[in-house]
Amino acid sequence: MSTTFNLLNHAMLNQVLHELRHGRLQRCRALGLADEDIELLQSLPPTTLSHLAHSPVPWVEIKVDVTVLRRLITQAERDEQHERLINRALRLGASSTIMYRHFGLDHSQTALRRRVLKIDTHRGRPLQLSEAQEHAVWQRWVQLREADQEGDPLDAMMMLAEEQHISLTLIWQQIGLYGGDS
Repeated sequence: MSTTFNLLNHAMLNQVLHELRHGRLQRCRALGLADEDIELLQSLPPTTLSHLAHSPVPWVEIKVDVTVLRRLITQAERDEQHERLINRALRLGASSTIMYRHFGLDHSQTALRRRVLKIDTHRGRPLQLSEAQEHAVWQRWVQLREADQEGDPLDAMMMLAEEQHISLTLIWQQIGLYGGDS
């Protein structure tokens, strides 16, 4: 057990001395040291500093701030979910316009993400929906929006693209033609 504390003592002392060498007194204060402690550490000879670093008595305390930890975990989960949503939209054929409007990604960011995800882009004339596909898309869109009026329209469009096996861009354009949410 004392080895653990030796490592913590040693790591903390190294950190404090590093901060002092670079004149970052505020960081030393943030680590819990008062001004007189900082002044004392600066005046100690190397042998005394070595004794502090290797002391079997723990003078460093680790404490987990559970509130901050939980907030960080929640934020990380939100960020991960956001990344999955972006990747899903790209895999469903979202255009750069959709990516910019819904996620704030510019064309170069969108292109880079497509390359990383190995998504081929369609070249040439844009595909068009048949009349039957247009009607099917609109009818399903109305059903989805009636069932979840408060939900994100993009989520409904992605669900529609998956169900109909049609590019998200075509779904988005079609809904925009009929005055739906886009």
